[in-house]
Amino acid sequence: MKPLLHPKTGLLSLFLCISCVQLAGQANSSPRPSTQSQSAPNIARHLTILGFTLGKSTLAEVEAKLGKSAVRRCSPGETARDEVCYLVGMGQTRVAFEADGCLDGFRVIASGLQRPCYRECPRASEATGEVQTEGGLKLGLTREQLIALLGPPKEIRGNKFTFQWESRQAMTKEEEERESKTFNTPITDAYWDVLDTIEVTLVDSKLVEFEVDHIVSY
Repeated sequence: MKPLLHPKTGLLSLFLCISCVQLAGQANSSPRPSTQSQSAPNIARHLTILGFTLGKSTLAEVEAKLGKSAVRRCSPGETARDEVCYLVGMGQTRVAFEADGCLDGFRVIASGLQRPCYRECPRASEATGEVQTEGGLKLGLTREQLIALLGPPKEIRGNKFTFQWESRQAMTKEEEERESKTFNTPITDAYWDVLDTIEVTLVDSKLVEFEVDHIVSY
């Protein structure tokens, strides 16, 4: 397979698009135990927003619930993914979903923040109330609250904080057999490499934008 440089992380990996149906069905299988390289604040709870989960949901499911939205590509580079965006709630908070097959990222932008690519977003037909992940990540958090929620950032660049966690997710037997056929050789290390990244922007020590990415590779 062709090595891809991920447009956001800059990491070189062999990117694999695992079908959403297969990922959703893993809960009913009996995979090997997964491993994690460092302590993470139950990162899985930050992969779901407005009822959509990275690695499982699709853009079609987003549009079926929230309404049609023009597809755009806002990330730089040839490997930018398709995105749709919405105004959520009564204000001007914008939520964008990004996908290459399954959803692999979403972004939440405060109303006062200028982001030209997300300037014309339709209002979501079924989304009210506060926009936050299941783990409580939301606009308006202070720097102290953010670090209490996610732990120390991996990198700080001015008012931008990056949090990142690497883990290994065991393949199911079905996935292992499929990848053996794909590579025409037995799989000796039957684990997916998972990279979860949260990038946030603070203004006056308050969170005004955050992006969550979930990248699975082998």
